[in-house]
Formats: sequence, structure tokens, C-alpha cells
Amino acid sequence: MLCKLCGTQLPAGQLTCPECGHVTKPGREKGKDAGRTVASPRELGDLDAERAEGPEEGVALEEKVDRPMAVQTSSEEPLPVFALDAAGLRRLLARQPELLEAGLSVFTDEKGKPVGTGYSTQVGEIDLLALDKSGAFVVVRVADREGGGEDLVAETLQRIGWVRKHLGKGKQKARGIILVEQAPENLSYTAAGVAGTITFKTYRVAVTFEDVVI
Repeated sequence: MLCKLCGTQLPAGQLTCPECGHVTKPGREKGKDAGRTVASPRELGDLDAERAEGPEEGVALEEKVDRPMAVQTSSEEPLPVFALDAAGLRRLLARQPELLEAGLSVFTDEKGKPVGTGYSTQVGEIDLLALDKSGAFVVVRVADREGGGEDLVAETLQRIGWVRKHLGKGKQKARGIILVEQAPENLSYTAAGVAGTITFKTYRVAVTFEDVVI
């Protein structure tokens, strides 16, 4: 026989529970509770504590069990980056000017021959003379590692002025882009002073590998 209060197994012929002292009256248990072990006071206390937490936490636990676990994917590996000297960048832009800006094309002469690479002017050479998609001239300068700064800005402004006067005939717009490998600390002030005329860009070159489809 089991103690009806704590569920302890009673010795044969004994009605008083040795654990809780409850006196169990003799008689056969009937109904749905027959043969069921009664929870001890400690277990009842644990159940009450769980119920006190409310039904919302129980639902949340069920959802965690039924819901597939989200697999955390690792971020993409960064592309390998290597240095490219000014001369190499000039050659790259001569072949693919659209890498610098969508719709950019190398300036051509009257016969349609590309002549914008290393374009010579009376105030100095232009690394790349191009046209944007609106038809405006774009004077591209690539700063050498030891070059740049105020001199480069002044030289670029001179070349923009020359292009406006001699090629644009004062009607066609012209602007400049200066490419630097690393932005100097005071570049933001310089950029603010020539905003709308010269844009500054930094550059880096990355390499990717692809399988050959056979």
C-alpha cells in the first residue's frame, strides 16, 4: 500500500507513513487515480513553481523543440588583396574604364580612335581622359605613392580648366577624379574645398579563382 499523501511504500500491515506520518485508511483505490504514484511534497512544490512561471514559457519550450534549429553560416572569406602600382592601375583603367565608374569611356579623336590614355596637354599629362554617360569630360589622375596632396589637386584643376577651354569650348562640362592608394589625414578638407569639381577615390585590387568548365 502507498501513502496517499507522499506516495511512500508502506510496510505490510502498517497504516502510518514513516516519512510524513500520514495515516492511510485501508481500502482499495478506484478510478483513474488507482495505481498512480502520488507526488511528494517536494515534488509538488517544484510543480507549483513551474506552473507559477505561466503557460507562455511552456509554449516557448515546445516551439524550440518543434522548430528546426537555424544554422549559423560563417561570413564570406575576404578576397585576397594585393598592391597595384600607379602604372599598373593606369593600364587597367585604359582597358576597363567602367571599373572606375559605370558608363565611363576613353576619349576618342574624330576618327574614333581612343586617345585618352596619357593624354598630353599644355599644362601636363592626363592619366586618363574619359567621357561619362552624360557626355561630360572626366579627367582621371592616379597619385603615385610619394605624390599627392595640394600639388596634385592644383595640377588636376589646371588640367580640368584646359579641357573645358580647348576641348569643351566652354560649353561641355568637365570634372576630375583623383585616385589615391591611401587617403591622407587632411583629405576631407581638401575634398570639401573642391566638391563638385574633383572626386577622390581610394583603390585596391582583389583576385578570385574559378574552376574551368570542361
